[in-house]
Amino acid sequence: MADGMKIVSDKWMLQSRQIVNWGSYGGWHEFRPSMDETMPVTLLAGASESGKSTLVDAQISLLYPSGTPYNKASNSGRSERNDYTYLRGMIGVSDSENGETPIFLRGKDADGTPQNIWGAIVDTYVNKTDGGLLSCGKFLYLNAGDGQDGLRRRYITWNRTIDPRLMDQYRNTPFTRSMFEKTYPECTTHTNAAAFHASIWQDMGLSADACRLLHKIQSADAPSKLDDIFKQGVLDIPESIRLAHETVDDYNRFNENFHSMEDKMARVAILQNIQTRYGEYAKQTTERREYEPINPDSEHGNATLSAWARSRMASEVRAGLPAAQRKVKESQEAIDRAMQRVGELNTRIDAVKERIQGIDGGSLQQLGKDLQRVRQDIDEASRQRHAIAERFEQVEGRLPDSEQTWDAKRAMLAETLDTYEERLKDANARFQQLVGERHDRQRDRDSLRRDYQRKLTHRTRISDDMDDARTLIMRATGLDASELPYVAELMDVNEQDEQWRLAMNVTYAPIAQTILVDKRHEQGFAAKISAIDPKLMTRRTWRFIDTGMQYESSASEGWMSSKLQYREDSPFAGWLKNQTTSPRFDARCVHAIDDMNHDERQVQADGQIKSGDRGFHGSKGLHQVIGFMNEQYLAELKNQLDKAEQALQNADRRSEQMSNAISLLQDEHELARIVADMPWSKIDVNGLREQETRIRRQIERIENDPELGQLQTELKQLNQQATAENRNQYQAEDDLDKAQHAVQAEQAWLDAYGNDDFDDATLSSMVSNLLADAYENCFGASVRAQDRPKLIAGLFDHESETPFHARALRNIARIARTRIQEIDARSNQLRADTERIMDDYLNNHSTDDNTVMASVEDYRYFLDELDELNMLVTRAATDEEYANSVKKLYMSFQQLNRALRTDEENIKEQLNRINSMLKGQQFGPQGGRLSLDVTFSPIDRQFETTLSRILSKTGRLDAQRKRQSHGNTQSIQQLRNIREQTAQRTRQNTRHQRHQSIRRTQPRPTRTQLILRNRAPRQRPRRTHQLHRRKIRRSPPRTHLIRLRRGPHLPPRRRPHRTPHLHHALPRRSTHQSRRPLHQTRARRTTPTRLPNHRLRPGKQNRGNPQRRQQSIRRIQRPIHRQLIPTGTRQRNHHTGRNTAHHRTRETNNGGITHGNGQKHHQQRHPQPTQRIRHRLSHQAHV
Repeated sequence: MADGMKIVSDKWMLQSRQIVNWGSYGGWHEFRPSMDETMPVTLLAGASESGKSTLVDAQISLLYPSGTPYNKASNSGRSERNDYTYLRGMIGVSDSENGETPIFLRGKDADGTPQNIWGAIVDTYVNKTDGGLLSCGKFLYLNAGDGQDGLRRRYITWNRTIDPRLMDQYRNTPFTRSMFEKTYPECTTHTNAAAFHASIWQDMGLSADACRLLHKIQSADAPSKLDDIFKQGVLDIPESIRLAHETVDDYNRFNENFHSMEDKMARVAILQNIQTRYGEYAKQTTERREYEPINPDSEHGNATLSAWARSRMASEVRAGLPAAQRKVKESQEAIDRAMQRVGELNTRIDAVKERIQGIDGGSLQQLGKDLQRVRQDIDEASRQRHAIAERFEQVEGRLPDSEQTWDAKRAMLAETLDTYEERLKDANARFQQLVGERHDRQRDRDSLRRDYQRKLTHRTRISDDMDDARTLIMRATGLDASELPYVAELMDVNEQDEQWRLAMNVTYAPIAQTILVDKRHEQGFAAKISAIDPKLMTRRTWRFIDTGMQYESSASEGWMSSKLQYREDSPFAGWLKNQTTSPRFDARCVHAIDDMNHDERQVQADGQIKSGDRGFHGSKGLHQVIGFMNEQYLAELKNQLDKAEQALQNADRRSEQMSNAISLLQDEHELARIVADMPWSKIDVNGLREQETRIRRQIERIENDPELGQLQTELKQLNQQATAENRNQYQAEDDLDKAQHAVQAEQAWLDAYGNDDFDDATLSSMVSNLLADAYENCFGASVRAQDRPKLIAGLFDHESETPFHARALRNIARIARTRIQEIDARSNQLRADTERIMDDYLNNHSTDDNTVMASVEDYRYFLDELDELNMLVTRAATDEEYANSVKKLYMSFQQLNRALRTDEENIKEQLNRINSMLKGQQFGPQGGRLSLDVTFSPIDRQFETTLSRILSKTGRLDAQRKRQSHGNTQSIQQLRNIREQTAQRTRQNTRHQRHQSIRRTQPRPTRTQLILRNRAPRQRPRRTHQLHRRKIRRSPPRTHLIRLRRGPHLPPRRRPHRTPHLHHALPRRSTHQSRRPLHQTRARRTTPTRLPNHRLRPGKQNRGNPQRRQQSIRRIQRPIHRQLIPTGTRQRNHHTGRNTAHHRTRETNNGGITHGNGQKHHQQRHPQPTQRIRHRLSHQAHV
């Protein structure tokens, strides 16, 4: 059963509340309230600061909307409570030198190290109606050291009891969704508080407003001043406030009535749009039905397409078969003629050849063959010579120009073949050696470049390993480089003692790479360092130094410490001076070590050092990291980098030279292999050309004979004729073969598919045209008409290719399917648009009883709606109704103005009566006297000015109404201007002056109005042209006559000649006319009450139909009873049928008109100016 259909509502009761680390409740606690059936009441009692408000605030944090303030007892003090302070357990604020510091119970261990904290609030509710269970929880997590912005919240709901203690296993990491789903299977997690509250409020039947009301009740706020108690409990509400309410109500009613027809016009426009869209949809639906017989996705449609296509192709094949048969006969005749002509030409050619043979003895023919062969040899020799010439230029230089030089070069190259492998192996080995050397130079160059860039950027001499290790420590501890300096960075040798730099580096090498750390950071330092992967960091030493301690140091002349300078701005400078001057690290600077001196540590400038009985020497691999960064040092680094760059360039040049030598060796070997078996004659182009010249001269000498020339010309002509005839014969034979194949293929195709016959009359012209266009598209523009039968018969099909008729059928089916899909898509779009407009209409202009759906199937309902509304919107309101409304508002403003003056007198009179009763009464142990005084605040001057102006305007308009019985359009326009100016000023001051002033209050003009007239319509003479004549149905009993008119302020109609002045009676819909389904019962209806001071009487008979009767409203005595049909935002009633309540009116006891369901309609718009009266008077009339 849906929620809206439940008979008995759910009854949820709190079964338990579990809290973890919430306020003063440390760890897990569970609170179980009373769930007694008769008295489910639980009393929270305890001393101050015992946790009562803390427990209530847990409910506010979990269940109430975001931003709800906590209990007043929780926020009494110097700080506001929130989730962060409750999670950390804030118990107070201490005053110190740095100001106020909060005191927390949680978040740090005993020694002050930050810790992760997590907490939870879990409520479990039981549904007493159906026994359901709902657990909702809010989990909080705070990382170590994070502030209020780092607090993370997670929300979950479950249909089983949630035990928050299970989440303690994940306390070391922030809670995630997967953790909750693993711990509480099938639970629902929510991303934010809004989604969480929406879920539990829906299950429990709550809302944000209900929760705020419950919070207000729990807060127990009550009037605390005698003044408030007296005003709320003793004095009556001033009369002016009641009159202001009534004036606002009157204005709203007039406003709604004047806008009723505007709503109907809007509905007509929507319904006309539905009618247009539905017409387009119906057209597409009809077209879709016409295409259904050729739907290729159905068995019947596929068969229809196949029959149509085969019938069309068979007709073309039948028409083309006689032409193919004629082509066979014509081709055979052409072959016979060509064979006869070729025979004659061959006979003449043989005769001419015999005569030529008798003249030259046959040598001319042989010379021609020799000339052709020599020319081929010249082409081959030129090609080979060109290829060898390119290789010779790469290896040996220019190609030899004589046979002797060629043979010498061949012999020399043949000797290199034996030593090629050994020479190539040596060259490759040398090349690999040079490549390795280049890689070493490049590695040295890159290392120096990185070192130079780093030292230039950071201004330090430490190595890359030292800098990388410190960077890892900085990330783990959060300290910067200035707080983690190396000893090497804090001292350097004096400029005048630069020759002792190497001695300084070896003397203080034991401590140079030590990192100095302030002792204040020692606590927790090791734990943070443990987070670094030891495989990523070279081993380093650090030492914690008390920077606040004073260190003594004294440097002795001649010792290494006297040659040092220090970074005086470092907090470690004092400790460093003490260490460098200590006997442990300091050494005497000598030119030659005294081997017999075992008491002092000695060092030479070359770095040799002696300490006691031990000595040290050598600086290879030593990184001189001690010292400051200066320009001299940078210049040395830059010089080293330049030398490395030069070494790399030299290595590149040698490698490239060796690579070129290997390529030359390989080219030489390839050239020797090619020319080994190539004689000079293969590339002697000049010799071959001389031979060609000799042969050509012999042929010219023979051909200079006149008789031989004549015979040669005749032979050439005969050969050309014979070639042409042979070509004709071959063409005729090919045509014959193709024609025979065409006849056979076409006949075979007709035997297989020519029996299908299709009647085009079974298809519509639109479908036939589509199929014809698709059929023509299968051939294309390049196919000739005479070739179509051959194409259909498959003569042009390749092997393993789908036959043409099958491809054509597939193409026609594709086009038909595409067209059907386009129609379906267009139809679906039109249907969706139509139903969307229908749904908007039902949501905004109809009741919600689900009897009519936003579907094209219920289109008839919307069409009937349009017909009924068209009868209602054919008239507009008159000027008299506007004037009556202005008069009523004028009278209301006059009464309000009088009440503003008399309310003060009434309150004084009431207080005088109370004081007279108190007179003579004694109060208290000393017999005191009591009297009540009242102080009246003056009426706001702007309010008085605005009210006076409105009274003046409405008074003048009412006087004009009396002088002009039929209304005055100019006065109505003035009234509209007043209303527009007042509304504009009201909108500008609505937000920040809501209770400060009142604006002009004139009714807004309306466009269309439905009016109950006080007389029956007059009979009009019948018109001969009968424009827009509509058949009028018989009016059943209790039909109300409605007359519609149009106000002068509305724009003119588009087609006035098509709108008749007819008075249509709107009958109530009978049972058989209802659109409600048969299984749904109609809501019981009562007989509408009659308007006061009027009666119903039968109207005159219609001359055209004597049996037709009409009922009209006899008389309405006072203008106040002329009520208008209200429209606008309609109230939704889930228990009233849409059809039974639509366009149905009845009278009410107060003269109003309501819909058939008995519900009056009111339109909630922006606050109108007259509504300000109520707010203002509530502030003016007070004690």
